[in-house]
Amino acid sequence: MTKNIKCLILDDEPLAIDVIENYLKRLPNIESFKCNNAIDAFQILQQEKIDLIFLDIEMPLMSGLDFLKTMKAPPAVVITTAYRDYAVEGYEYDALDYLVKPISFPRFMKAFEKVLKFLQTNHPPADDPESENSNLFLKVSGKLVKISIAEILYVESLKDYIKVVTSGNFWISYQTLTSMTEKLPEDKFMRIHRSFTIAIDKVTAVEGGNVEIAGKLIPISRDLRQDVVKRICGDSSSS
Repeated sequence: MTKNIKCLILDDEPLAIDVIENYLKRLPNIESFKCNNAIDAFQILQQEKIDLIFLDIEMPLMSGLDFLKTMKAPPAVVITTAYRDYAVEGYEYDALDYLVKPISFPRFMKAFEKVLKFLQTNHPPADDPESENSNLFLKVSGKLVKISIAEILYVESLKDYIKVVTSGNFWISYQTLTSMTEKLPEDKFMRIHRSFTIAIDKVTAVEGGNVEIAGKLIPISRDLRQDVVKRICGDSSSS
């Protein structure tokens, strides 16, 4: 990645902040911000487009996990803590890695390589002609699963989870349909219902208030019906 990666270090221990900050200074194209409480972190997130948060768990006023819960579409997160007990819960919130203090530089770099891979696959360069055929990673049962965006048929909301369906397979991931839809190319995908986002070019038929994809009828919200039909059918949508 050629652009700077903006990192936020959120920790109530000054020495812990210094360790991460010093590690980041050894790397190219890094811009770092730091704070010791959630209130200041909220302000930074409003002012800057942060790519990565190094997040401590045990903090006053609001824990790191409670802070993470408040964000609808959080950036990449690496948890940094002195306690191993939070590992499972951290991964449930899509943390890319879990660093136990004291953090060695080799272990830090292993986590940062995961971050780079995540950022490159989920945020491809705007001028990359292959970006529409790129991949994204889903957190599935505690591991990251690579999925080709071009193979996605539709995404279905299951309350706090989503179901990502491709031809011949599907995955269940803990995130919202809104956050998933934001990761997909706008010219290729469209949210047509509160519970469904579809790949426009995978639609095989439009019937009444539904579209058909791979034999499945997917409902269209009444207020979106005209826009959906227009995008799918173009000038042939006179019916």
